[in-house]
Amino acid sequence: MINKKKEKRVSGDKIFVDSSTLELPFPEAVLTEALQLHSGQAEMIGGEIQNRRDFRDVLTFTIDPVRAKDFDDALSIRELPASAEGSGVAKWEVGVHIADVSFYVRPDTALDAEAQLRATSIYLVDRVIPMLPPALSDDLCSLKQSVDRLAFSAVFTMDNEANILDQWFGRTVINSNERFTYEEVEKITKTDVVRDEEVRDRFSRSEMGSRTSETGQFRTELLKLKSLAQKLDQKKIHAGALAFEEDEYHYEVDADGKPISIIKAERLESHKLVEDFMLLANKQVAEHVSKIIKNRDNSFVYRVHDAPDPEKLLDFMRFIKLFGHSSTALRAGKRVSPQALNNFLKTLAGSPDEDIINDAAVRAMSRATYSTTNIGHFGLAFKHYTHFTSPIRRYPDLLVHRLLDLYLRKAKIPTELLENLNQLCTHSSEREQFATVAERDSMKLAQCRYLENAVGQTFDGVIAWLADFGLFIEELSTGARGLARFRSLPDDYYIFNEKKMTVTGRRHRRVFHLGDTVKVRVLSADPETRLIDFEMV
Repeated sequence: MINKKKEKRVSGDKIFVDSSTLELPFPEAVLTEALQLHSGQAEMIGGEIQNRRDFRDVLTFTIDPVRAKDFDDALSIRELPASAEGSGVAKWEVGVHIADVSFYVRPDTALDAEAQLRATSIYLVDRVIPMLPPALSDDLCSLKQSVDRLAFSAVFTMDNEANILDQWFGRTVINSNERFTYEEVEKITKTDVVRDEEVRDRFSRSEMGSRTSETGQFRTELLKLKSLAQKLDQKKIHAGALAFEEDEYHYEVDADGKPISIIKAERLESHKLVEDFMLLANKQVAEHVSKIIKNRDNSFVYRVHDAPDPEKLLDFMRFIKLFGHSSTALRAGKRVSPQALNNFLKTLAGSPDEDIINDAAVRAMSRATYSTTNIGHFGLAFKHYTHFTSPIRRYPDLLVHRLLDLYLRKAKIPTELLENLNQLCTHSSEREQFATVAERDSMKLAQCRYLENAVGQTFDGVIAWLADFGLFIEELSTGARGLARFRSLPDDYYIFNEKKMTVTGRRHRRVFHLGDTVKVRVLSADPETRLIDFEMV
């Protein structure tokens, strides 16, 4: 059961990310358990290896952001020998290896009670508020390079078209050969020859993998994973998955947590490579367990996403029309298919209003939640889906690992666990939303602190919304949104037309529309209120 009294430590109507509201010290009992596990890790791992499938001799690596401190997932790949029948079909074994947090965080422990309460890690601009103590999240449960680590794995035998020929789920031991960044993988898989001297020197260190110092470490294997991931993505889109994402920004902060740069994150193919295999593992685990339990409710934790509310979709279609966009596939009164929405969003690629409309499309969708009743995942077009791949930072994933292990062993599921699953799903969904609000507020605060030092400077922006008192502008380099009041516009008297969503100057007849690109100067940015004021240039 969730300790409601203890939960009050983190509840509240407002988020103040620069205060002590979110800084939750781990209780002493939790830290003690974590340190005990950490100090005895060699004996635990050594004694557990014989009980697991051993992948330490299989090529394995992690792919993460440059500044990542924990590595909770790894990929392995090897080509399997041809079948005795001599079919000639190439077969690849791809392993998705996830840190086996459930081996260390056991039910009825202080660690589990605290993880259950927090339910998720919270990623603020200047720091992470973890679900688990650093002794676990940054070390014992982190799949570091060149050390034995316990994992829970989903292993797939695939052909060159990414068709699944066989699959296996279970506990493993791995030893990662390399810690890659997304940028390194992007460079290796996009260039025929690595000419950069520093990178070439780095890639010539290891003797493992079919590569040379001229082509980059593990290039053959990375290219095969990339090809298989692209096939998986194509299958997903063909099935009707939605293909849009919210913008992400990288924040560089100084020692005091003040942002010194904000850069829009580039979406790399290497991100998709990792993401597509994580999605595959989540999907196949959910499908496998659903067959075991025969789709009984209250027996598993699903990640579900309902179809969007028709009224919200209608509002979205009205919204894009205000930007001057039209699509016969998205016209009012017609059922909107995911394929039609994807095709429309593709037409916006590179346009100034692409990010605003993508954001509006995301907000028009239903919110994904955790549930013991499987209604499928509309956004991914999956009939079965769960969260299996991040138990370091999400409590539902930890529950999925426990349940999957019990079902694989055909063990009896504790009655108390089944009775509490619904409540745990609800609590985890609420905590996820709490974290989302805190993270967005953290970004808004960082934007204000950054632009506070840019008063008087000029930026490019796009009109995101109009009102009878001014224009809401999204600054293109940071994503910060601020208000340009009518009095800050070029000398004229401006009239707001709510029906057409335009602002027109009475004398000079200059018209401002949604989606127009403009130049703005920063008048003020108030971190306390999170308000930014612009003036038109």
